[in-house]
Amino acid sequence: MKRAGPGPIRRGMSAALDRRDPKRIDLLLAHCAEAAPARKPVFERLREKVGAELARVLVFALSGSQRRSARRG
Repeated sequence: MKRAGPGPIRRGMSAALDRRDPKRIDLLLAHCAEAAPARKPVFERLREKVGAELARVLVFALSGSQRRSARRG
């Protein structure tokens, strides 16, 4: 009885890689190279929306609960 192993998958994958269209690869690389618009850090955006004090309290409360739950196991 033959065992189904990674052999056939590897052959199929290498054959698929050999048939790549260079134009598609160039388009993918160009898309990945496009710079995303610069954004302010999330804390600065939150501070603008809710104010400095509330932003600090919210972030502290959210990060504090994660640390406590990680310690509990």
